[in-house]
Amino acid sequence: MDAIEALTTRRSCRSFKQEQIKNEELQTILACGLNAPSGKNKQSSKIVIVQNQEEIKELSKLNAIIFGKDVDPFYGAPTVCFIFVPKDESNGIKDGSLVIGAMQTGFYALNIGSCWINRCKEMFELEKGQQYLQKWHLEDYVGVGCCILGYVEKALPEKKILENRIIQG
Repeated sequence: MDAIEALTTRRSCRSFKQEQIKNEELQTILACGLNAPSGKNKQSSKIVIVQNQEEIKELSKLNAIIFGKDVDPFYGAPTVCFIFVPKDESNGIKDGSLVIGAMQTGFYALNIGSCWINRCKEMFELEKGQQYLQKWHLEDYVGVGCCILGYVEKALPEKKILENRIIQG
C-alpha cells in the first residue's frame, strides 16, 4: 500500500481479534511514530506499549472513569500504546499528535487496525495513573493520546466524504 492510499483510506477500528500483533510489525510502526516531525526536531515524545491484558483492563477502567461510562474504551484491543510528552514542552501536544497519526497510518498500511482514544492526559492525572507514570519513570510527562491496536475483527466501514470541508480564500 502506498502512502497516499494509506492516508486516504485509513479507518479507525473498534473490533479486534485477540491475536497479538507480531513484534516486528510493532517495531516497524514504532519507528514510524518516532520518526514523525517535531518542533525544532526535539523528538521528545515517549511511547509506552502495554500488552499485558490485566494491565490493559486496569488502564481501561481509568479511562472509563474520565469518560463517565461503564464501558471498555479500549474495545478489547490486545495492545495499547500511550503517547507522552514533557509537561514543559511548548510544542509537545502537537508533536505527540503527529506521532499518533504516523503510527495509525503505518498500522493501517500493514493491515493492523488502530484507533486514537482520548482522555489520556486526564487518566494519568488520577492517583492510580500517577502510579503508572512513576513506574514508567515519566513523572514529568503528560499524556497526549492512547492508541489501541490489533488485527481487525470486522471489515471497516467506508469513510464518509463530507462536502464543504475545503475553503479556498
